[in-house]
Amino acid sequence: SILALSTTMFMFACADDHDHDHNTEEAHSADEEACEHMEEGPFRDITATAMSDGAPSAAYGHTAVRITLVTDPVDAAMYVGYVTYEADEEAEFAFFLSADVPFAILDASGSEVEIEESEAVSTCDEVAMEHVADLSVGSYTLLFGPTTQAAVSLVAEEANHESDDH
Repeated sequence: SILALSTTMFMFACADDHDHDHNTEEAHSADEEACEHMEEGPFRDITATAMSDGAPSAAYGHTAVRITLVTDPVDAAMYVGYVTYEADEEAEFAFFLSADVPFAILDASGSEVEIEESEAVSTCDEVAMEHVADLSVGSYTLLFGPTTQAAVSLVAEEANHESDDH
């Protein structure tokens, strides 16, 4: 019952900040929601890996994932990082980054997934870039860098929020 109580309290606390029911006229755009999560949380801290094997999960809905990058094994003056992301349905996903760093999505076979759109975000200072890609159900690996940035934050959202279960 403690888990149920804490889950209920989280749902109400999050609802007080903003509306996750994206089927209402008052719903936030995906970039507005990303801005709120980057600024207000909730937050999850993870450390990326230098290789894709054993990369930690960054699949936390409605959460700003603060990713510490690691020294690039090829160029010690740069940072890189691999994390995983699980798409639980076939949809268009938006990946919001706190910095404009090189970003790629790899499918389960290691092939690069086409990023359909990449654009700067001007809605807030906490989000620099949005990358949009169509994903099928399954596991993906996200690659950040090489970059001079030692860390980057990520908010991943389903781009169109058309389902009634949000």
